[in-house]
Amino acid sequence: MGKHHDIDSLLDDVITLPSLPDSVERLTQLIDSPDCPLSEVARVISSDPALAIKTLRLINSAYYGLSNPVTTIEHAVVLLGAKVIKNLALTATVFDSMSKTAGAFLAHCVGCGVAMGVYSRSGAAGRMIASGDEAFLFGLLHDIGRVIFVETMPREYAEVVNAARNSSTPLCQIERELIGADHAELGGRLAERWRLNPPMIDAIAGHHDPMKVGENFRSIAATLGLADYTAYESGMPSFEGIIATAPPELWNIAEVNPAHLPEILDNYFELFPSIQEFSQLFG
Repeated sequence: MGKHHDIDSLLDDVITLPSLPDSVERLTQLIDSPDCPLSEVARVISSDPALAIKTLRLINSAYYGLSNPVTTIEHAVVLLGAKVIKNLALTATVFDSMSKTAGAFLAHCVGCGVAMGVYSRSGAAGRMIASGDEAFLFGLLHDIGRVIFVETMPREYAEVVNAARNSSTPLCQIERELIGADHAELGGRLAERWRLNPPMIDAIAGHHDPMKVGENFRSIAATLGLADYTAYESGMPSFEGIIATAPPELWNIAEVNPAHLPEILDNYFELFPSIQEFSQLFG
């Protein structure tokens, strides 16, 4: 294995970060402004054909269950809301760059997003996340650090994955031992550089260890950790043969009562058909 890297070296010297398209940069500026004109948001989306298609496919998906199809970007923007549109654009950018991490990994991220939406209705995260749509996008973006590892240091990271498969050690720990940083830390730093909102930054950075992030959004990070574990255990691992763990303290930090797990899982499995649909949307 090569030299260890700290997070700053990974971001500054070792890797080339995926750049945000002009349309995404413009959307971020618009949506972060105090008076965001939705008509201008719709115009920017319409100028990016790939993003426009994904926006319409998302709003017309079974996840939303609308009785009448939405055919205009303007209508979709009104229904989805500015935050969801911004995160959709960022998510599409991440997955459009995933030449080596499609397939099972994408299904894992979608499965985590669906689980996050369900868990957020049962604990503290629901008090801070505006909607199930926003909760879903936490799951989609939770492993962006892993995308960076796979895309930019494939040989080194293949050794990490193989080492994890041949041991009972969690992948994050092996990442720290062999690379010098784990994908949650790296993903959180990337989210910070992309100027995502503080809850998203801390959730990504702390989804394997909520105590690494500030108290304000620790419960969201713990909830995302439970969602990640649920996706693994329901047959959607990011990598085959890797163990998944959910430390008992996650339940307390997330304020999710384990006694409610059967109901949570029932709701989750009811949404299984949407996982394939969303995988096709972002694939």
